[in-house]
Amino acid sequence: MRTTLLLNCLLLLSCCKLFSQATAIDSGKYLLTNKLALDLDGAKHAYHPNNEGIDNNLNGGISQAEATQNHFSKTGNRGYGIAKKLSADKTFYEGYITPDGYFVSQTTVYNKTKAEGDPDRYADAETVPYIAISPGWKHKGIKLGDMAYVVNVDNGKEFAAIFADARNNDNETEISLALANGLEIPVTTKMAKSYNGDKTVKKYIGIKNNHLKIFYFVQSGDGQGKTPQEIQSLGKKLMNK
Repeated sequence: MRTTLLLNCLLLLSCCKLFSQATAIDSGKYLLTNKLALDLDGAKHAYHPNNEGIDNNLNGGISQAEATQNHFSKTGNRGYGIAKKLSADKTFYEGYITPDGYFVSQTTVYNKTKAEGDPDRYADAETVPYIAISPGWKHKGIKLGDMAYVVNVDNGKEFAAIFADARNNDNETEISLALANGLEIPVTTKMAKSYNGDKTVKKYIGIKNNHLKIFYFVQSGDGQGKTPQEIQSLGKKLMNK
C-alpha cells in the first residue's frame, strides 16, 4: 500500500513538472503602450565621422570634434552609440570604422560569436525588428533574446520582434526602425547637411505614437540573436499563428 502510494506521488510530481515546463511560456501576457521612441542603434549606417549617417551623431554621444578626430574620452561614456577600442597609447578610445566609412554602431551584444569591431555583433536596427529592454521589461522577467509579437491596434498590422538593446527608463517603448516599418508606423525624417557641407543626407528623427499591444514571452529566447526570418517564424509559432 505504501509502495503504491509512493509511486502515485512520484507520478503526480513528474506530471506537475512536465506541466510546469510546458506552460513556462505564457502567451496570455501582453502590454499596451501608445508612447514610442525610435531606436537606430546597431544600424550599419547609423553614425559617420562626417555625420552622413541616418542618425545624428549627437544622438550617439558624438560631438563633431570627436567624430572627425575619432577621439573619445575614457570618462563620461562619450560615444555611447558606437563600439570602441583603446588607442595604442591607452589614453583615449577610438571608434571602429567599417570599410564603407561608417562607425560600427553598437547595441547590447546580439551575436556573441562576432568580434567587438564586427557590425554583425550587434542588432541592426534597419533589419532586425527589436524592442529595447527597459526596467519595466526586466521586472516582467524579460531578458535579451526573448521574443514578442506586436499588434498595431491603430492599423491592424502585426509583426514579431525580439528583445535587444536596452534603455534606462520606462517613459517610452523604444523600437527599432525595422519594427516600425513592419508595423507601418510613420517615421519622421528630415534632410541635413554633413559636417563639411558636401552631402545632404536623410536623417530619421522621430516616430509617430501608435497604440501597440505587445505580447511577450518570458524564457522564449536563448540569449542569442536571430535572423529577421527566424524572428517572424518563432514569433508566429509562439502566437499559434
